[in-house]
Amino acid sequence: MDKTCCPQYAIRCRSGDFKMNKSHKKTVKMVHRYINQGLKPGEKTEEAAAAVSANTKNSSKKNSGPENVTKTEGKGGQEKKHLEKCPTPGKGADPSKPPCKKAKLRRLEKKQEKMAQKLQQGDVPEVKQATSKEAATAVPHKVEKGAPNAPKSLEELLAECTVENPVHKLEIKLVQSSPQSSEFKDTFDQSYGVYRRYQMAIHKDSPGNCDKQGFKSFLVDSPLQSMKIPGGLEHGYGSFHQQYWIDGKLIAVGVLDILPNCTSSVYLYYDPDYSFLSLGTYSALRELAFTRSLHPKAPNLEYYYMGYYIHSCPKMKYKGQYNPSFLLCPDTYTWNPIRQCEPKLDASKYSRLESSVEKADDNGRVTLEEVLILHDNQAMPYAIYKAIKPRAGNEAEVRQYAGFVGMKCAKRMLLYRS
Repeated sequence: MDKTCCPQYAIRCRSGDFKMNKSHKKTVKMVHRYINQGLKPGEKTEEAAAAVSANTKNSSKKNSGPENVTKTEGKGGQEKKHLEKCPTPGKGADPSKPPCKKAKLRRLEKKQEKMAQKLQQGDVPEVKQATSKEAATAVPHKVEKGAPNAPKSLEELLAECTVENPVHKLEIKLVQSSPQSSEFKDTFDQSYGVYRRYQMAIHKDSPGNCDKQGFKSFLVDSPLQSMKIPGGLEHGYGSFHQQYWIDGKLIAVGVLDILPNCTSSVYLYYDPDYSFLSLGTYSALRELAFTRSLHPKAPNLEYYYMGYYIHSCPKMKYKGQYNPSFLLCPDTYTWNPIRQCEPKLDASKYSRLESSVEKADDNGRVTLEEVLILHDNQAMPYAIYKAIKPRAGNEAEVRQYAGFVGMKCAKRMLLYRS
């Protein structure tokens, strides 16, 4: 990783604590505006367009010249002209008076004044200062639904898409891709068609590089085993495709792995004709909301994995906007808040992200004799293999393998040796 030009760091977001920024909210509202009203970004309703046109005409009439001339009929039928001069530019703020404050600052001062009054009257209950341990284990504050001035949650904002008589109909379906469910098979040709158009338009792939076999090996076939637990998730665990349909037409597909402790976003492809909807951001928010919805039946399913974060690549750096996000340290394999990692990555593309100097990767300490080997169709620890083949001369290679996968996996997986 320290030798590549673009180091890739695994990134994940704690879904339960996710907070939207302004860009996320803007994207959700833009998509729902298209679904509910049929308006693309930059388009306005007929009423709004008419109002803007009327205001433009009125302002052009008022500002047609430096003077407005009006005629009145005086005595004897003679017309008199009255010149109404436009107001002259001001001289600026009065230096003898204090400067004007911004509205935001005035609101803050009023709020502080009210709090001071309540403290004097004894209306504010005493707040206990939490210890560092209590703060670390505290459950995130949940705003009661309907509370005044409370920011809308991700689920509340996404629910605004459901209105009566929308112009377009949005449907989101989760279909199992490995093993292939009947719903996946029925929609395979449509899904492949969207993938082919996406790869050729967005990534400039040639038609020969977008064949069905390549699509299957890339985004359909999966090493994950499907599993269902009684009383657990209805669809179980494994590999899935989350399909986005508008008016019965498939426009986007998010490839998603559902695991006992997380959901993992593998890939997204969409119809280039709908690129104006910012489907990459919208699908990520939908997948975060989906991850949160699984938590009641799968309490350990907490994190949303977004693949890899490349600090030096703008196309991959956007993943850091989903807070709170964490990056995996390549030396200690510990998760670190991305805001603490950014200064280090600004200084160097490859960096140890763990702040503690003493911290080490305990799983990386190799006990060579315990590494499992597959030899002559038999599983055995390396100590026995070495006794059978003392002149194998592959000790360094086996040690490197165990260092890569970690001892926990090296004692569960089999390394083939002839």
